[in-house]
Amino acid sequence: MSTIAKIVSLPQVARNVGRLRFVLAVIIRHGFGHVLERAGILQLLRMAPGIRADKDVAGKRWEVRIRLALESLGPTFVKLGQMLATRPDLVPMSLIHELRKLQDDVPAFGFDEVERLVESELGKPLSEAFASFSTEPIAAASIAQVHRARLPSGAEVVVKVQRPNLDETIRTDLELLRFLAGQIEERVPEVRQFRPLAAVEEFARNLRLETDFANELGNIERFKRQFSDQPKVHAPDTWPELCTRRLLTMEFIDGAKVTDMAQLEAWGLSGPEAAKVGTELVISSIFEHGFFHGDPHPGNFFVLRDGRLAIIDFGMMGSLDRDRIDELLGFMAGILMNDPEMLVAQLLDMGIIDDAVNLRALRAEVSDLMGRYYGRDLAKVDIGTFITETFETVVRFDVFLPADLLLIAKSISTMEGIAREIHPDFNPMEELRPYFIRLYVQRALDPQTYSRRAFRVAHDYWSLIQRAPNEVRGTLRRLQEGELSFEVRDPDAERRDQRVERRTNRGILAACTLSAWVVFAWLLPEAEHRGWLSVVTWWTVLVGMTGLGTGSLLGFSLLRSREL
Repeated sequence: MSTIAKIVSLPQVARNVGRLRFVLAVIIRHGFGHVLERAGILQLLRMAPGIRADKDVAGKRWEVRIRLALESLGPTFVKLGQMLATRPDLVPMSLIHELRKLQDDVPAFGFDEVERLVESELGKPLSEAFASFSTEPIAAASIAQVHRARLPSGAEVVVKVQRPNLDETIRTDLELLRFLAGQIEERVPEVRQFRPLAAVEEFARNLRLETDFANELGNIERFKRQFSDQPKVHAPDTWPELCTRRLLTMEFIDGAKVTDMAQLEAWGLSGPEAAKVGTELVISSIFEHGFFHGDPHPGNFFVLRDGRLAIIDFGMMGSLDRDRIDELLGFMAGILMNDPEMLVAQLLDMGIIDDAVNLRALRAEVSDLMGRYYGRDLAKVDIGTFITETFETVVRFDVFLPADLLLIAKSISTMEGIAREIHPDFNPMEELRPYFIRLYVQRALDPQTYSRRAFRVAHDYWSLIQRAPNEVRGTLRRLQEGELSFEVRDPDAERRDQRVERRTNRGILAACTLSAWVVFAWLLPEAEHRGWLSVVTWWTVLVGMTGLGTGSLLGFSLLRSREL
């Protein structure tokens, strides 16, 4: 069944067709109707007859028009744009810079809906769960809106309430996205290398996690344990009994945004210190703990009155295993030590590039990029741009960068941008170089690292030894019962068979030639006696020609192969 048929067959046919009409109309109005035409969606264009591109889009860059279209299409498409803003392997950097401006501010939904959802999720009246609950949200976004509340214990909290009908909206939009991506991938050859369908499926997986507040609750608890011994970092407390898949209750963070320098100065706090703590937090999350904040924009970082750095919104988190951390440390060490050979070797070890890539050309481009940056004053180097340009260079060689690596790049570059905004003289290279080199050497020389590797190898061999008797017994049983057979191949057998075949053919030609000439010699006296018009004479000529032909073939074969 085609995707179109699948959409039309859904129970909410009227809603889906209406949503499809709206999506197509927005695409056309923002000047991308030609893409729909190339993708062969002419029958769907008839759903929006007479729609033309808006006059004011003509003077806008195509990157701006894409951002405006995504904002017009609503929550799912805004989130898609935010995901694409982390993928330089899928979209050009000019579009990424524009997608980073996407606004996630949407009108709030009514308090009646909030009350209904809270009571439905908790199974009790709102007044029983909370001593007070603000009717006006303090923030509203595409996934949820946030209300202040107070618990019966007196604790000040915020309650994150998911938007009504969000699951249905996302499900419908994802079906439309799969359809549009499939049509474009099939009909527009130049975009196939970017794998639109695969990007939509990855987006769908990430969106399912981000809209599951039970997952976010687990992220908060894990992050809190991770930095429990760090006095300069604070993660909000939570109340699991007041949390569900669509509801999240956590501590109200009474602080100032990390970029609110006026408030920080009023509290007597240091901007440079906040920049340093934030940078160390992001880097240690990635390279020491392997669990990091994937969306560290200024609205998610607050400074408390006592100077601690507090983090909110744990919906988008990244996770790394120990092997990946070791690989990334080698990757970052190669960048910070200005060693293109080490960088490319690490990419090979990570399985990101293979022997099909022109390694010499890749090393040359990476070396040129590093040379341009390392000729500058360290204080003027933008590490976020540097990492992004490194990835752009690698992507030009048709290399697929893993999503975790791209999320790390986004996290580091975003935090570096925040730190520079707080403290313009912030020197990220000076701060990060000794940290990375020290951590890289520490991990490289760590006995526990080698003991873990030795243990894994020993465990694999022991498992093999344990399984071997059963596998051998099973193989012998299958052989005995005729379920298993072996085929022995001799690489020279085919050549020998061809030689035997040639010799056989030559023997047949020789026999035919000899026979023909014997018959010819026997018939020749009779033909001479009968004359040229007799049948015997013609048979004699035919046999003689046959002997001449087969003899010629035999001679030609012997001359060509130079062997009998």
